[in-house]
Amino acid sequence: MRLLDRLDRELGDGAGLVVILDYDGTLTPLVSSPGAAVLAPSVRATLARLAASERARLAILSGRGLADLRARVALDGVVYGGCYGLEIAGRRLRFRHPRARRSGVAATERALAAALRSVPGARLECKGLAVSLHYRRVVPSRRRAVREIAAQVLSRRPDLALIAGHLVFDFLPRVGWDKGTAARWMVSRMVRTLPARRAVIVYAGDDASDEMAFAALRGRALTIHVGARPTAAEYRVRGVRDVQTLLHRLASFVTA
Repeated sequence: MRLLDRLDRELGDGAGLVVILDYDGTLTPLVSSPGAAVLAPSVRATLARLAASERARLAILSGRGLADLRARVALDGVVYGGCYGLEIAGRRLRFRHPRARRSGVAATERALAAALRSVPGARLECKGLAVSLHYRRVVPSRRRAVREIAAQVLSRRPDLALIAGHLVFDFLPRVGWDKGTAARWMVSRMVRTLPARRAVIVYAGDDASDEMAFAALRGRALTIHVGARPTAAEYRVRGVRDVQTLLHRLASFVTA
């Protein structure tokens, strides 16, 4: 694999490593319910090796809420970014976007709940600084209605942005912050804590929101798209199993 060959070359001289990963669709397969996306024990063990290595720094950056993300990965020594990086915590780092307010999100949650009563299968998930509208369980003939409701609610909230994912809409404060800006923030701080003078940066994700990180880290990181959709990433892998193989290889490099 071209990617593994490049990592062999770049990590072979003792360079440090910074790894940033999406969660759903990257570390776990996409599932019908967000609550069912459980990290496999073998994957957690590999992540633990990366997190414990002095040569490596590991971050998980997700649309999930920060508390949910931390509970699912459940590892010390990891930098966690929730709500697309609006909240970041771990390894003595702490960030919450100063202009991100919960009030607009709460009002939108109430508006969505009222509008979706007539749409069986639609589900709302409160994430603190964001609210998600899941419609994976809505019958295909009613999904257009969900999209129309989302657009109508958003039109009344210029203070919010909408991010479309895999049969989910995320509503969050419009503050000029996304996975790209969050990833740059993480990288700049994690690199400083590495003992090595040079760092290899790896970012992997499968979602449309990860495209912002791919663009923001162009020329700075090895960017990896998980899946078959068009992407700005430099490299591509087929699925979660390939990500697991990659992580095992990275862990072997920095723990040898």
